[in-house]
Amino acid sequence: MAQSSRTQQLHQLATVPAGEELARFSSYPDAKKTIDTLLEGGLPPRALSVVGEGLRSVERITARYGHGRAALSSALTGSWVGLFVGLIVVTLGVDMSLAPIAAGIVVGAGLGMIIGMALYSSQRTSRPTFRSMHQVIAAEYVVVVEAEHQGKAKRILQDAQGQ
Repeated sequence: MAQSSRTQQLHQLATVPAGEELARFSSYPDAKKTIDTLLEGGLPPRALSVVGEGLRSVERITARYGHGRAALSSALTGSWVGLFVGLIVVTLGVDMSLAPIAAGIVVGAGLGMIIGMALYSSQRTSRPTFRSMHQVIAAEYVVVVEAEHQGKAKRILQDAQGQ
């Protein structure tokens, strides 16, 4: 019994929600505001869905990525590793000074930079020249409600617009 219920839930998540279109919006915050209104009005959460239509993959360029940024990034990563090694040395050692921690940070930054620059330089053709952020954006957002809750949902939205 539990297995069939779980299978049913997975199947439901892998399909476009069935129901009636309640409203259409050009931005997600507007669709979210409508969902919030419907939930405050007492509609069950499982009866509602937001469906994005006209999906587009967008890559936003955030920064250039050259030798300088690669060196800085690698040095910062190496310094974190050096800090960790320095803390272990201080914890396990007799000497309670901060010198091993400082030495670990400096040596880690240097080694990190050397290793990072060697790796960056070895990737001549596939080396990234910029950093970016991927997004999937919809042209429209459709609020869908299960058919048996459509009347109540319309009343809730009409009452909210009347206020």
